[in-house]
Amino acid sequence: MENNVKPKKSLKKSFSIILGIQLILILVLGILIIFLYQNQNKLAKSRDTQYESYRLADQLRQSSDDLTRLARVYVATGNPEFEREYWAVLDIRNGKIPRPLDYDNIYWDFVSATGQKPRPDGEAISLHDLMVKEGFTKEEFDKLALAQKNSDGLVKAETIAMNAVKGLFDDGNGNFTVEKAPDPVMANDLMNNESYFKTKAEIMKPINDFYLMFEKRTNEAVAKYLQISKNLFYIIITISMTILVISLLSFIVLRQQIGQRETAENQLNALNIDLEQRVKERTETAEKSEAKTKETLQEAEKLNKFMVDRELKMIELKKEIEILKQK
Repeated sequence: MENNVKPKKSLKKSFSIILGIQLILILVLGILIIFLYQNQNKLAKSRDTQYESYRLADQLRQSSDDLTRLARVYVATGNPEFEREYWAVLDIRNGKIPRPLDYDNIYWDFVSATGQKPRPDGEAISLHDLMVKEGFTKEEFDKLALAQKNSDGLVKAETIAMNAVKGLFDDGNGNFTVEKAPDPVMANDLMNNESYFKTKAEIMKPINDFYLMFEKRTNEAVAKYLQISKNLFYIIITISMTILVISLLSFIVLRQQIGQRETAENQLNALNIDLEQRVKERTETAEKSEAKTKETLQEAEKLNKFMVDRELKMIELKKEIEILKQK
């Protein structure tokens, strides 16, 4: 009896331990899934930062190219619309007028062709402030600041060239108040000479350096979160497989135990049926034996009575014979 109780207690304890392990693994799995979700958010944010950083750097490059294109077109045609667009590009970059929505998409080509804005304006914010808001590192920001500074220097040459087309020249104080005959040759030379292309290259170099710097930083951040996600994913898969294996083994063991118990119960039922049958047979045998014994006793009692009656009659006959002899 004691040996039967111990295995049952041991089995119950084993299943309690297995269930506890499964619950702990499920809890750990839930925590890891939360970590994975948070890491995926960080990964998405890193990619957004990477994309926004690229957009801002590209806007600086594009604004420099737009200023060059518009200044050259104005020098070549003298169309005041291109001068207006030129100063609008500069004012948008410096945050003096509202920045069009999705400004990094094609914009000025549509304005030049149709005279209409392809998209509505947003808030007025300088490119410098957008860079600060995006959270560039000091080294990256220094590169873009240098590029913008060089671009602003190029604006001076472009301003001189556009005013030369109108016949306005520097009075020595930075104001174009001196009126002379328009000089398109001088303007064209300022926009296409070696010094202009050199200054243009000086704008593009820090922008290119910035591309390399921010790509390295953002790629490292993205790679970091990707690796964390990959590790968490592998751990989650491992724990999930462990839970599945434990559950499967528990099911198999439990099924075996249930099968053994059913077998034992069937055997016990069979023994009970056999015992009941034997008890019934023995009871019937005992009843038959009792009836036979009772019948035998009754016959013996009848025989005994018969013998007693016979003896009594013999005694009476003897007495009668004695009486007759005396007569």
